[in-house]
Amino acid sequence: MRKISLFLFFLLCQNFFLSQNIKDFSTKDSVEAKIFADNLIINGKKNENYTKLADGYLLLSRFSDDDKVILYLDSAIVTAKKINNLQYLSKSYTYKGNYYYLNGDYSKSLDNYLEARKVSDKNSKNYNLINFNIGLLKLELENYDEALNLFLNYKDFLEKNNLSGNSNYVRCLYALAYTYSKRKEIATSNQYLKLGFQKNETNKNEKMYSNLLLISGINEFFGGKYTKSLSTLSKVSDIIKRNSFDSQNLALSEYYSGKSLIKLNNDNFLKKFETVDSIIIKTKDATSELRDVYPILIDHYKNQHNKDKQLYYIERLLAVDSILYKKNNTLSHEINKKYDTPLLLKEKERLIEDLSSKNNKLFWLLGIGGILLIVLSFLYTKNRKKVRLYKKKADLLLTESASQVISIEKPDLDIPEIIDSEKEKTKPKLSDEKLKQLSLKLQEFEEGSSFLNKNMNLDLLSKELNTNRAYLSRSVNELKGKNFSQYLNELRISYIVEELRTNTQLQKYTISSIADHAGYNNSESFTNAFRKITGTLPSYFIKALDKNEINN
Repeated sequence: MRKISLFLFFLLCQNFFLSQNIKDFSTKDSVEAKIFADNLIINGKKNENYTKLADGYLLLSRFSDDDKVILYLDSAIVTAKKINNLQYLSKSYTYKGNYYYLNGDYSKSLDNYLEARKVSDKNSKNYNLINFNIGLLKLELENYDEALNLFLNYKDFLEKNNLSGNSNYVRCLYALAYTYSKRKEIATSNQYLKLGFQKNETNKNEKMYSNLLLISGINEFFGGKYTKSLSTLSKVSDIIKRNSFDSQNLALSEYYSGKSLIKLNNDNFLKKFETVDSIIIKTKDATSELRDVYPILIDHYKNQHNKDKQLYYIERLLAVDSILYKKNNTLSHEINKKYDTPLLLKEKERLIEDLSSKNNKLFWLLGIGGILLIVLSFLYTKNRKKVRLYKKKADLLLTESASQVISIEKPDLDIPEIIDSEKEKTKPKLSDEKLKQLSLKLQEFEEGSSFLNKNMNLDLLSKELNTNRAYLSRSVNELKGKNFSQYLNELRISYIVEELRTNTQLQKYTISSIADHAGYNNSESFTNAFRKITGTLPSYFIKALDKNEINN
């Protein structure tokens, strides 16, 4: 699995378009399915029945070895093009997108999803389902805002077409609950979970029930309900083991069970984390989230003076980092962690020397020392450049007002705007009067302080302004020239910059307290937003303010 693909296989919906007589095959019927598919291809070629031929290729792609899947799907595409059957063409490209996604090739996955969307009717189930799959890809890349828009649009489509009773609707609710959980918007996530459980009562899908329950247990952990989280996740693990469901979901359940046990000072977390490690070994797959078990295990056994276990989990962590790197995951946020790769290599070799009787200490010390000198020199140079840039930006922010550095107004309207006509058709149309009304309301919003509300989002503000989220999103785009998330962040950062200028007491607060004052849930999201908008860090800006006061 990639970052979230433990959820993806269940969410990717593949059984549309297939003829009624072949769509009911399950993975248990692989032999029968292949025989049936071969017969379809033979009869299709003999009678020039390209529909049967396409069905045969598509069915084989579902039950064949990995190295033959693309071959059959390409054959299905060629066949669909011969009879100009857009439904089969769309399905074939979608299958290819799913295949490449599950194999970690996101670029090819997106290319094929877009090809599938090109040949689909924009009002069809297929088109909206493809958009939902693209949303899953956005979620994989942690583009949560874009993923949410696609999921919410799919939810609206299903509701408008009276399809809220089918399994795809529950999958959509599940995707929304998961995305909001990743954004740490637990209350919203729980709302979608509640509706998901209600809808799943009709379908009685135990796998979906276990997935929803998994997110519920994770949310309980983030809400500080560790004992309740343990109970919920125990049920999840039992269901997965009993039904042989996704082992990666089991890994995630055991991971958060272990984290809850740590919070409860219970050493049984070791068994949970060992289970996670065994699953990663078996599947040869990992996520940046599950990676966190290894630094904890290494620290634990270091405190226990158990060098064998310590060395084992260092080896495992290096292997997991290699997996994550190969899958193009971003590991830059891990560089400054205690167990980043260069330091792990040094620690690994030191432990090997302690446990080994071989007389090669000098060789290893020179090798590791050389690597460390190169790495440290590079990091030092890179860090110096970054520090100088942050100081320069902090001084600039000190001499100019927040409004000069941070703009929440719409860009110059005289600059011609390139409009994507296809996207424009899908956007709600705003009258001049409606736009004017929303502009006045947004001005009142900016002049007030409700944007400091930690729960403020597009849905909440649209309710406060007595409009809908689509109109509000469009008006922010047109009036401010940015999306709502950027708009909200710039309001908060502009506010806190001026507060820090004028409130010397606030300058003495911790970054976490300042983040809370600015409406952020944690210091990390605040610091990232501050850096992205001002080009410097809040700590450097505060230092610049202190220096300016001393000089004056």
